[in-house]
Parts: sequence; C-alpha cells; structure tokens
Amino acid sequence: VVGPVLGATLDAVRASARADACLHLRGETGAGKELLARAFADETFARSPRRTTDSPRPFVAVNCATIQPELAERLLFGTKRGAYSSADADADGYVQAADGGTLFLDEVVELDGAIQAKLLRVLETGEVFRLGATKGTRVSVRVCTATHADLRAEVARGRFRADLYYRLGRPL
Repeated sequence: VVGPVLGATLDAVRASARADACLHLRGETGAGKELLARAFADETFARSPRRTTDSPRPFVAVNCATIQPELAERLLFGTKRGAYSSADADADGYVQAADGGTLFLDEVVELDGAIQAKLLRVLETGEVFRLGATKGTRVSVRVCTATHADLRAEVARGRFRADLYYRLGRPL
C-alpha cells in the first residue's frame, strides 16, 4: 500500500522518465532516494522506444561523497591507455558502465567544479571523454542525481554550477 505522499512522488518520478528528462531528488539520508532512482530507471526502461529486450538495463549507483577528488575524473569518465604511468589499458568509467541504462549520482553536490563541468558536457552532447582521450565516445545514459543539500542555495554560494543545476531539473 502506497500512501498519498509517496504515490505523488512516484507519479512525478514516472513523469520524468516519460519526459526523457534528468531527475534530481532531494532528501535526507535514509529517505529512499536510491529506491526512487531505481523506479526512475525501471520506468525509463519499460517505456523506452529503443527497448529490444526484456533484460534490465544497467543501473550504476555512485556515492559522489566517497570519491576522492583526485580520482573522480578517472572513476566517472574512464581512462585511455597511457593517460598516466600506470594506465596500461583503456578503462571504462561509471558513465560508460551505465551506457544504455541509468547513472545514479548520489550526493552530486560533492563533485568538484571541474568534474561538474565534464558531467554537464556529457549531458549536453551524449559523449564522454576518457582521461587522456582526444576523441569522445557516444553514450546513451539517463542521469538521476540526489543530495540532501539545497542545490539552489549551493549555486548561490558558488559551490555548484548554475548551468548543471538547470540541466538536472527541478528537484523532487
């Protein structure tokens, strides 16, 4: 049984999935943001015009608060062989791992400004540039973000990019 508040929230999540939009969730720890992100992913998959199978699409959940800033670019966007001394092979990042499915970025407000700019570029162009790459790789990924913070206030403080905030959409 779903109560009226949760029911309205699930309806809004489903509407975002149908609109082919990004989804941003705001809520305290333990509020169920990842469950809503999974509902968004499931609804997106169920209604996808590109759906050719009943197999679920990738759902990659990333807690941005746990990523060390010096590793964020490599982990999110991958690396090209030779990008640095121990990069002996190409490696996919979380964005590429979610290709064809949904990338859930929890605590997105914790990402460094330079990484926010690269994420914005992925959202705008559908291309990801691995660390050390000169050519982008096309990806088809739906993005759902979440945080406990008020992103509008973080934009006002200069801690979160305004252009990325508007690209992520109005928080639920």
